[in-house]
Amino acid sequence: MVLPMNYDSIFDSTENQALLVVCARKTIRTAAIVGIVWGAINLVIGFVAVQASPLNAGILALALLMLGAGLVALRKPSLHSLLAEAVVSVLLLIWNIGVAVINVRAGYSDHADAHSLIWPAIAAAVFFRQYLKLGHLKDAIGAMDHQRIKQAAALCKQLFRSKLKQSPDIVQASSKRLRARLMTDSIFCAQRNLAHAFHMSRDQFRSCIPDPEKKRLRVVVRHPLGKIACGFDKKNSEKIKSWLSVNAQPVV
Repeated sequence: MVLPMNYDSIFDSTENQALLVVCARKTIRTAAIVGIVWGAINLVIGFVAVQASPLNAGILALALLMLGAGLVALRKPSLHSLLAEAVVSVLLLIWNIGVAVINVRAGYSDHADAHSLIWPAIAAAVFFRQYLKLGHLKDAIGAMDHQRIKQAAALCKQLFRSKLKQSPDIVQASSKRLRARLMTDSIFCAQRNLAHAFHMSRDQFRSCIPDPEKKRLRVVVRHPLGKIACGFDKKNSEKIKSWLSVNAQPVV
């Protein structure tokens, strides 16, 4: 897998490649749900529009295509399914532009609704943005061993199922959206929504802290799926500092 040049090289590791695929699949599934909802909305709009004119059956057809693309992406996440949702959104936009032009030329400019153009444009932009964002993972998503992906996903879920009071080796960001497990000589981090996850050594993590002397630490990671910037409260910062100061010793 080839990563963009402006990201840390640690993401070339086998562990991080698996975590990247897990995050990418989660992102695609989220987009799939959005596509299903968007398809259902257009299905209702198309059903109403067909009552006014049979020509509006095109909206129904595109709505069904969007529903189908969303269901496929939900069942089997891939960049192809994400691209399909983006393309259908563009077709919906083109259809609505065509309808608006026809209405204006026919003298029914009051029937032209700006919302019918804005929402498809936003949907298409969101889907294409996600597609471009995940483009470098195209081969990895299809080639990564399913068992490895399953194990990586299980690690992420287990991190958030653990009770903080009973897990001295786990720290949580102030936003509560990110957790990290402090291991013997490395750290494993993941966001609650699985938008980002990564594994790195103690020294690599230390380099991601701009000011390690602060009472409340701030961590910045150049992740391939978007920069991560999070802060930790005083208690969690002390746990991190203690872990960073120990060489090859687990946090107790």
